[in-house]
Amino acid sequence: MGKRKRSPVELKAIKLYYAEKAGKKSEDFPNAFPFWARLKISKRRTTLVIDESDAINKKTKKTEPGFVHREATHSYKKGDVEEVVPNPDKTDSRPMYLKRPRKLPKYFFLPHNKDLDMPEYLKERYSKNNKKK
Repeated sequence: MGKRKRSPVELKAIKLYYAEKAGKKSEDFPNAFPFWARLKISKRRTTLVIDESDAINKKTKKTEPGFVHREATHSYKKGDVEEVVPNPDKTDSRPMYLKRPRKLPKYFFLPHNKDLDMPEYLKERYSKNNKKK
């Protein structure tokens, strides 16, 4: 019995699946901090990458190259979040908040698919992290 021939739609879906599974390489990210990225966890959430640091991979328990990031959210928690003014996403009327900084391995991040603005005060605050290189 031979293999069945796949339709062009199936081939395209397979190609997209493996491209996403391979993920984008860290070379696809901007060279300067801070920058917006997507977290490859759950719903591809928006996050602000602020620095580069080693992070622990929870599966292998080993240290890997990683990013320090602040996840963006629309829900306000007293004392736990910082509001981003103005909202970087011009198409969204709800306010955006940044959670506290966390570290994750680089393979959890994708370049952002939207062109989001970077408020000046965030650029000034996190641009000092570029001097480490």
